[in-house]
Amino acid sequence: MKTTLKLIVLFSIAELASFASATVNYPFPQNSTYNGNGITLTDKASVNTALQSGFNYYLSTFYNESGNYAGIRSNEGSNEYFSEGIGYGMLLMVYFSNSTTSYQSQFDKLWAFYKASEDGNGLMNWKMGNLDPSSVWGENAATDAEMDVAAALILAAYQFGDNTYLTEAQTLLQSIRTYEFETNGLHKPGDVWNAKRNPSYVAPAYYELFKDVDASGSTFWSTTAMDANMALLETNSAEYSTGLLDNWTNDAGTGLDGYYGYDAARAPWRLSQSYYWFGNTRSYAILEKSGAWVNSQTPSSISGSISRSGTLGSDHNSTFVATLMTSLVTNSAYQSNLDAYWSEAVNLGNENYFNESMKLLCGLAVSGNMPNLTNMTTALKNAAITAKDFFSFSENEIILSGISTNNLSVTLFDINGKQIKNLFQGPVSNSIYIPIAGTNPGMYIVRESSEKGTFMHKVMVK
Repeated sequence: MKTTLKLIVLFSIAELASFASATVNYPFPQNSTYNGNGITLTDKASVNTALQSGFNYYLSTFYNESGNYAGIRSNEGSNEYFSEGIGYGMLLMVYFSNSTTSYQSQFDKLWAFYKASEDGNGLMNWKMGNLDPSSVWGENAATDAEMDVAAALILAAYQFGDNTYLTEAQTLLQSIRTYEFETNGLHKPGDVWNAKRNPSYVAPAYYELFKDVDASGSTFWSTTAMDANMALLETNSAEYSTGLLDNWTNDAGTGLDGYYGYDAARAPWRLSQSYYWFGNTRSYAILEKSGAWVNSQTPSSISGSISRSGTLGSDHNSTFVATLMTSLVTNSAYQSNLDAYWSEAVNLGNENYFNESMKLLCGLAVSGNMPNLTNMTTALKNAAITAKDFFSFSENEIILSGISTNNLSVTLFDINGKQIKNLFQGPVSNSIYIPIAGTNPGMYIVRESSEKGTFMHKVMVK
């Protein structure tokens, strides 16, 4: 008589983090539902294809490495590298790593260049040349870069299973807190600049991550910095009926420029992370206000810089189309326009470094492919594949029933997270039987990944 043992086991974060040799724990596409916080794009398959294509272009055009260092070119063919690009690049390497390709090597080279290019405060000089740490083209640090780099280190620890990144993030965060923030919690624009504030440097989702890594600064991140900087955004948002944030403000949040421009453009994306990951109601309120105005506009007409009263500019690119798209995530009534804004961003084709960075980062967010990897237990439970995933293992044969997907990947790992073999790759309709032939007896990990999500199980081969 054939006996089937049902094993539906979701790994805890601690278990996953212990697999130090694992290639990728949460492969792209993740397709998270963000626990029901907000809406995401409708057609996941086409979105994921477009994102992958955009990332391939980004990698071949802007990513450049030399020896142990790598940077993101400021434009095609340029030998100029911004610290902000290091942050964007590190985030992209984390989130685009998939079941067949890990970008941990590229991540490590970007991080190595950051560290080699630090100023006296332990923070990267904002502009460098020729991937040469001695070639400083712009001295001192810019806070927006540090926000993304520190967050990327934390996320990488969970994606690549290496807690060394958490130790390095802790050291970096202590320098950030010392040199790039006031004691009252307000961010500084850099470690030597402090004349005005930049709303797009405010990163409430990251403060939630930082408080768990920077133990001595936990209250600072969760309360002091959170309250001071959210209050600044709220004051700034209230100035105009559009809710559009300014490029620069004073300490109270009063706008100084009057434009939603290339600086301010990053703010909605950062707020969408906060709402998606943590359901932050203050982030929601700011997004909902600007989202109402964005929803009233035609995506093809969006051009910046945009006056905060709503007068459009002349630059039609993803810095404005994709970032304003992230203001629409709060309300299901905005679904059709959310999809339309993404379609417009895709139609813009390959763009320059900054526009393409905004398109990819914002696209990852609104497609469900930028989940909080430090809390993926919840995210995985909400992945669509788990609702229909019936996994069983009997007589060294994997049985998957009730699954319909265009591209299922089933991979076998040893208990330490080392990949043993790829058992299956391709479409599945309803059921599939996968023998584990030629595998030595012992405990193993089976990982299923598709455009609908990722799930993991332990199995005992006899």
